[in-house]
Amino acid sequence: MGESDHKAAITHTTDVLQRLGVSAQAGNLANAAAVGITQLVWRNGPIEDAHAGERGRRNQLHDGVMFARNTWVYQQALDAVTSSDPYALLTLEDRLLDRHLVWPGTARTLKQFGYGVLGEIDKHTKKTINGLMGWRRRLTHEEFLTLAALNGLLGAEDHFGMPVWELRVQAAMTRLRGQDPTFTARLKSRYDLDFATWLDTAPPVVHTDLLEVERALLTAPYELGADALDWFAWNPVLTRDQQ
Repeated sequence: MGESDHKAAITHTTDVLQRLGVSAQAGNLANAAAVGITQLVWRNGPIEDAHAGERGRRNQLHDGVMFARNTWVYQQALDAVTSSDPYALLTLEDRLLDRHLVWPGTARTLKQFGYGVLGEIDKHTKKTINGLMGWRRRLTHEEFLTLAALNGLLGAEDHFGMPVWELRVQAAMTRLRGQDPTFTARLKSRYDLDFATWLDTAPPVVHTDLLEVERALLTAPYELGADALDWFAWNPVLTRDQQ
């Protein structure tokens, strides 16, 4: 991407981010950049291809594991973009490619979850981190954050780390407490489930400590564990509306 392309992308992304409530002035541009980096470096790569196919089933790489891992990667990316260390992105690379680190929220490692695509994961991660390092050298810090955030604007506008995520969690807590009759009606009309039957399928923590569920979803979802997150993944409880 040439300099003129960078400038055009930065201008466009700035406008879109502002409509989402994200800006340097609002203090959440680094968060959006971390979402974008998570998408670019990790989520939209060989690990997602593995997750979506037979290899993912063999490696037990289910939705809850991906939910936990993606939110943990976001935290590492946020550390990298808010660090004054010029080599922080290489530290991020090392963390992501550590084959022996047990993934938070699980009991397994990259070596186990990524078995069969480890070389592809290494290649993809190193290539994208190298590209990010180039951007960081050539751009101002705010320009770098804005361009990094661009990668989170395609399908990740309401993911963990973006302003809308808090609204999704607030909606989920209202529904889990049985205080959203529209949601209850939707369960019945669309999924043929009554509220009590649906809630019975929730992980134990939902029944014992909703405050902990809310805290973790807002700050570090992986702390709930991959099995609990598997219930939340693709669950209508986290949608923002009833459409």
